[in-house]
Amino acid sequence: MRRSTLLAAALALATPAAALADDPAKRGFDVDPSRPAALAGGGFGVETAAPQGAGTRRLELLLDYANTLLTGDAGGGQRADLVHDRWTLHLLGSWSFGPVEVGAHLPVAVHQRTDLSALTDRGVTGPLVAPIDSGWGLGDARLLAKVPLPWHPGALDLAAIADLRLPTGDGQDFLSDGTAFAPQLAVGRQVGPVRLDGTVGWLFRQEGQYLQLVVPQGLLYGAAAQVPLPPVSKIRAWRAILDVAGGWPHGDVSTDRFRAPLSVRAGVRARVWRDLAVDVGAGSGFAFGNSGFGRELYRIFFGLRWERLVSAAPGRAPEGDRDGDGVPDAQDRCPDQPGPAELEGCPDRDGDGVPDIDDKCPDVPGPAQNDGCPPPPDEPLVEVETDRLSLKDAITFDTGRDTLRPESAHILDEVARVLLQHQELTRIRVEGHTDNVGGKAYNQDLSQRRARAVVRALVQRGVAAGRLDGQGYGFDRPIASNATAAGRAKNRRVEFTIVGERGGPSR
Repeated sequence: MRRSTLLAAALALATPAAALADDPAKRGFDVDPSRPAALAGGGFGVETAAPQGAGTRRLELLLDYANTLLTGDAGGGQRADLVHDRWTLHLLGSWSFGPVEVGAHLPVAVHQRTDLSALTDRGVTGPLVAPIDSGWGLGDARLLAKVPLPWHPGALDLAAIADLRLPTGDGQDFLSDGTAFAPQLAVGRQVGPVRLDGTVGWLFRQEGQYLQLVVPQGLLYGAAAQVPLPPVSKIRAWRAILDVAGGWPHGDVSTDRFRAPLSVRAGVRARVWRDLAVDVGAGSGFAFGNSGFGRELYRIFFGLRWERLVSAAPGRAPEGDRDGDGVPDAQDRCPDQPGPAELEGCPDRDGDGVPDIDDKCPDVPGPAQNDGCPPPPDEPLVEVETDRLSLKDAITFDTGRDTLRPESAHILDEVARVLLQHQELTRIRVEGHTDNVGGKAYNQDLSQRRARAVVRALVQRGVAAGRLDGQGYGFDRPIASNATAAGRAKNRRVEFTIVGERGGPSR
């Protein structure tokens, strides 16, 4: 901020001679005009133009600290920190319905430190020095929507963003801009592994004022770059992010009455576990010790982010894709090794359905329930227990089909041998189970067809059809988390339940 005389202006505006159109005690603006990105895939303060596939969703808790938000010149080279700093907890979320992505943002000021003594010590009284609440308080809630535009000049992504801001904060505590609307145009492009985005728009709002500072409507702009970083230790997918966001007021910035907000942020976003990531960074308004308004001296932030990205089109990843496997780095558990999407972008050298990153025996096929390792050679493959047959190997099928894979033949041979040996087991329910990829009806039908395929295979091996009953359960009975490739592999299974036994009650 220039060496403008906020206090001299305060004293002048407090006199009857200053009863003009100005309202120096009006307030009605947020002293921190910077807003975090609320939609999926964006930077820290700038939204991305990249389209997101249906089902993309994101939740984040972001804790932000900004220092030196509203200052003035107290005279004699002394600065008056009217709003010295603020801690804010941001609640952010978004969901993509395909062509339209919607998001929400609710800021909560946890604590802000203020000091109006520079005014009161000089005899200023009345509304100009009305107390500012330093406790927690809501900021202005935001509702957002992004719609991709069909025109793609030079392979650019274009999108229209609507940002509606609701007056849930208190303008007297410098937590609200009142009702505001910020339509924006977003443009971006993937350049190799680097993602570049920019936004431009206009903030429509009612005018706020404090002392001689006026906060009107005006231009909004932003630019961001996201650069993937090489894996370090257990952090396989992380990126550096740099963005700049600011505004230009509808007024003459060469005077002391208007300010041009600017906030630069830099940091990293690291995926620490599956879809869970952390945002860590810092920023500044480059005010060099006298920020005034909209150019904080410095900022630090930390966010805990859950984000699941879905490609908007076949073969097109919404973010960087270092290994070119079609799985965006933010979702790829193996971003430097190509692998199919159903295995979270990881390879499967032995083809047993367990990704190598989870496979304890990646070069030898084995069942998922044994972490991809073959069963011990000295143990029976099938054992009769009280109410079921226990299998040490898995019966597998071609993806999305009821066709038994050739490697299932040996375990089916062993199941048939045990059933032929134990004729007292008069009724066996062959149960098919799936993971949750696809709809409920689809998986119910697939599991039923797979159970019947196993029944047919056992009948072909000499087991009486009257002893077998095929039943599909879809994904209703998982034994592991469907959020991981290894868990889904365990849920795709065939089980054998004993429901009738000679000399015992039917179950």
